[in-house]
Amino acid sequence: MSYQDRQGERDVQFMDAVQGGLTSAIDRGAGRTGEYGRVFTALLFALFVITLLLAIMAGTRVYSALSDMRSQTDQDRLAMGLLVNSVRSSDAIDAVSVGAGPEGRSLVLTERLANGTYETRIYLYRGQVVEEYSVAGTPYTPDKATPVVATGTFDFTYSQGLLTIVTDEGRAEVALRSVRGGA
Repeated sequence: MSYQDRQGERDVQFMDAVQGGLTSAIDRGAGRTGEYGRVFTALLFALFVITLLLAIMAGTRVYSALSDMRSQTDQDRLAMGLLVNSVRSSDAIDAVSVGAGPEGRSLVLTERLANGTYETRIYLYRGQVVEEYSVAGTPYTPDKATPVVATGTFDFTYSQGLLTIVTDEGRAEVALRSVRGGA
């Protein structure tokens, strides 16, 4: 073989070696890129899952707070409704009057039955509006009264057939059907 032929073979071998090295380097780089792609995908998935969990936790807290607020509002409305219904059920001539409760004025609803006269007394006692049912003229017994609503305020006014009851939870107005409410 001539010198040129040997030189041509060496050039071919060199080119094959360079090309083989580049190919293997590219293959190795492609492997790393594939690994980075899998790691990136896993991290992206984990971030998505964490975001969803945080959103679920926030949603649960918001729902819980709204549910608690609704329950409290329903309870307050129920308490005021109980007071209003007590007044309406006793609405008769001279049935509504003012009494002296242990901590201030009391709303007294008088009921005259065949076996005697009874009173439903609604008043403030130890931070609660309570309702006590007893024989007319007997002393107040707040320990036997039924709590209606927790509040620091209980007041009522009567004007032109309209009884207005005010507590911390709100205000309720009752139009008395009797001609003379008496309060």
